[in-house]
Amino acid sequence: MKELFRTYLKRLAEQEGLSVSSVGAAYLEKAMQTDLDMQYGALLQPIIRGAIAKQMRSMSTRLAFLLVRVAFASEQTRSLVTNVLGRQQGVTPSVLNEILDGSSKAAKGKITQRTPQLEEIIAEVDRWFQNGDSKTHE
Repeated sequence: MKELFRTYLKRLAEQEGLSVSSVGAAYLEKAMQTDLDMQYGALLQPIIRGAIAKQMRSMSTRLAFLLVRVAFASEQTRSLVTNVLGRQQGVTPSVLNEILDGSSKAAKGKITQRTPQLEEIIAEVDRWFQNGDSKTHE
């Protein structure tokens, strides 16, 4: 095998008008660079994974905060509205249930609608996710 390499290097050196040692040095340099690149590549993978994991944790924290805040406000509002509505004159338990069922159907229909106002809020939340702004903890 060594002889095959020597013959190859000699032929390349003759074709390029270079010495065998300079062609051999170039190949050695290339082999070392490839080896270093592979070592750095192996190191980069955990670094990249760590950076992605850190970003995902940050986003997950913001998303969890937002979801908890929305769920709490929604349930509190629902409870208050149901209580106030149930105390109104002429609102019987069956009328209250009918109103709640109707509002439930309307809410289901509107969940996926994107209005200009909603687009504005989505853009704001997106900026919050991108910038990590903590002003929302007020």
